[in-house]
Amino acid sequence: MFIFVVDCSCMKDCLTTKDAAKRLNVDPSRVRQMVLGGIIKAEKFGRDLVIAEDEIKRIEQLDRRPGRPMKVKSEQA
Repeated sequence: MFIFVVDCSCMKDCLTTKDAAKRLNVDPSRVRQMVLGGIIKAEKFGRDLVIAEDEIKRIEQLDRRPGRPMKVKSEQA
């Protein structure tokens, strides 16, 4: 039997992708896309991504519109 002790003091202000998705009203896969796109800063903790509470607050304050962005109409058509 193995017992691992992890210092969780640095993790108290961090959220998982699932928790961040609930806060941002998006799917967890969208949170991962935002991390990969550089919109959200996150750190890898084992196999999971953890996101700082401050980072979620920053994203909540952005003017994000729901849905897919509209295409830019070209003048040729």
